Amino acid sequence: MIGSVDITDCPMNLIDHRTQEFIEYAELYIDHGLPPVAGGSLDQAASFLAGCRFVAGEIAFWKNKLGVING
Repeated sequence: MIGSVDITDCPMNLIDHRTQEFIEYAELYIDHGLPPVAGGSLDQAASFLAGCRFVAGEIAFWKNKLGVING
């Protein structure tokens, strides 16, 4: 089927280590406000902030789709 992927393993095993690290940093920033670079949002690279928005959107989408209320 076009536009779909069969996942037969943990999705985290399908992405490289740097991407896994980015997702971890993004979650720390989204959930706890802990940026990877000293300072606030203005000290973060624009690409990091854009990536955080993407990760936050994906988290919200899947929580909604799976019916997750808190957490």
